[in-house]
Amino acid sequence: MKKLFTGGRRKVVAVMAIALVASLTQVTTSGASGADTPKRGGNITVGIFDSFPGYCMADNLANSSLMAGRTIYETWVEQRVDGKIVPYLLKSFEHSADYKTWLLTIRDGITFHDGTPVNATALLLNIQALRGALYINGLLGRSPASKGALGTAVGFTANIQDVVAVGAMSVQVTLYQAESDYPESLYASGRFFARAPSQILGTTCSTKPVGTGAFRLVSTELTKLVVEANPDYWRKDAKGGKLPYLDGITFTFLPDAQPRVSGVKSGALAATMFSSASEAKQILDLQKNKKLTSIISPTDYYPTIWLNHKIAPFSSKNARLAVSHAMDRAKWLKVRQKGLGMVPDSIVGPNNIMYNKKGYAGFDLAKAKAAVAAYATETGKALEFSLPYVSASADSTANAVLLQQMWQAAGMKVNLLSVTTAEAIQKAFPMQFQLLPLLLMEGTSTGFIVPFVVSDMSGGNPKHFITQIAAAVPALKGLPIYFGILNISSFKDTVSENLLFAARAEPNMAKKKKLYQQATQQLQEEVHMTNISMLAYSLTYSNLGGVGQLPLAAGGQRRLMTNFGIDWTGVWSTK
Repeated sequence: MKKLFTGGRRKVVAVMAIALVASLTQVTTSGASGADTPKRGGNITVGIFDSFPGYCMADNLANSSLMAGRTIYETWVEQRVDGKIVPYLLKSFEHSADYKTWLLTIRDGITFHDGTPVNATALLLNIQALRGALYINGLLGRSPASKGALGTAVGFTANIQDVVAVGAMSVQVTLYQAESDYPESLYASGRFFARAPSQILGTTCSTKPVGTGAFRLVSTELTKLVVEANPDYWRKDAKGGKLPYLDGITFTFLPDAQPRVSGVKSGALAATMFSSASEAKQILDLQKNKKLTSIISPTDYYPTIWLNHKIAPFSSKNARLAVSHAMDRAKWLKVRQKGLGMVPDSIVGPNNIMYNKKGYAGFDLAKAKAAVAAYATETGKALEFSLPYVSASADSTANAVLLQQMWQAAGMKVNLLSVTTAEAIQKAFPMQFQLLPLLLMEGTSTGFIVPFVVSDMSGGNPKHFITQIAAAVPALKGLPIYFGILNISSFKDTVSENLLFAARAEPNMAKKKKLYQQATQQLQEEVHMTNISMLAYSLTYSNLGGVGQLPLAAGGQRRLMTNFGIDWTGVWSTK
């Protein structure tokens, strides 16, 4: 077995170095800061802007609620501030010479909150659950809609051909297509948690999260998560002291920004999180408050407007061009983001390896009107569609209204469609709207981008176990749709897919970057999706210490602020 693996951890880490250090530099604004000496005890409340739909494989915690969930859960690997993926619950990862086989080895001595060990059995079960194998084998409910059965991870992990335990603490993953940066897929931008086998196989998978994190569940509901310190947590601080420092945290869902602003100013909230998508004014105002500390992420989050190619009007390229050319991104940055961010000139930001301005359909009202006219000539119909938006706050409604006005200025008829967050997610996978603005793509690399812009992560491999079983069992014939469930624009572009898969396999960074950039140009020329902004996320807090100070288990610092906020493991209250 050892002869198979030619690249040790140091080699893999070098291959992962696809991010610019500057791109992940964190910004802390002027403001109050916590004392340097850790203080134990205390319970705090944190305001967030996302709710808690559930904790199983088919559930998706978004942004600020993901921050809360990550107090209970930890990931097999983590991302350092320089962008590199390093082992976390894993002790190491190694790859074969062709990057199609990966050996994952787990750290010794870690247990889940229920006392069961984190070992090869647990890792194998987690990967099999994510890729749908437990569902196929009848270990989970056979209804795809049932909680705990199948989720979007089936599409994300479709490149896995096989996964087996090769020892008490090691698992071998075999891929259909080479991935020189497979640990990025294992990380899934911080979303592939280590769930306890008891949670995965139990009847309360969605409501009773069981992880390895510094905190464990007290109670959960749609609008609140309460956690308490895990007395058996595996990590220690620099002096060998127990972690975490806090006794407990309550994360509360406050969809409107003003209660979060008032709460952190008054001290009712120890911390609260914001998105520059619609809360830039609040972020900028709080940054000026010298009694508070604000930290902000890089602008490395790319909210996308996904255009459904399966149905009218966006089955027409003319309609897609019209929508993209009609959006005045400079006006949006000024009006809706108060200048906090940048005007997009690519579907990803300049820190991303895929960044390429070629082919991007930027703002040009004359071209937008011409495309509207071309659509009418092509179809004999006026260009009309509905814009779904989550009306949870006045800011999100204002976003929708401004988009509507921009598109109408080019001659399109746009109907506003109010939906809940849960409804938007449910109907996005698979896509049932004509178009949908949704933040999916992010980061400096491609682990959380490529799955959304290819039709099938396995490359359409007919040997995939779900394809074979679904073909043999009539009741399961609809299952292959899950391979492409993440491609919510519902398109297949052979040119861009071949480039993307080749880039993933390529270990040479210069060659990899060139392939990715060519793929981006193709995606943009066909307007398979578009965007209007680049986002950052901010956290404002008071009377807290230790924010961003605890190093990763493998050494080095984690990213301070991300779309899923901060790490709470080493944070203490200074009150």
